[in-house]
Amino acid sequence: MHDTHLLKYILKYFKEQEELNSRKLKKVYLSMSEFGSLKKEHFLEHFQKAVSGTGFDGVEIKFETVPFGPELEITGLEFKSRKEE
Repeated sequence: MHDTHLLKYILKYFKEQEELNSRKLKKVYLSMSEFGSLKKEHFLEHFQKAVSGTGFDGVEIKFETVPFGPELEITGLEFKSRKEE
């Protein structure tokens, strides 16, 4: 399934970013094309299944819908402070 393949790479990217920043991921900002075939609810359903048991379970997702652009784009990451970890 395309979504599963996509999420595999997204989770790999999250892990790499956590290692680079030496902090746990707290929040992810995504941009989603209004006219793309990927829909927010569908993505979240697959995302929740993919992160289950990975350590990314509690990561908050913030969506921005854009009229034109990539179907899905990670536009920002927010990491936990040292106090939150």
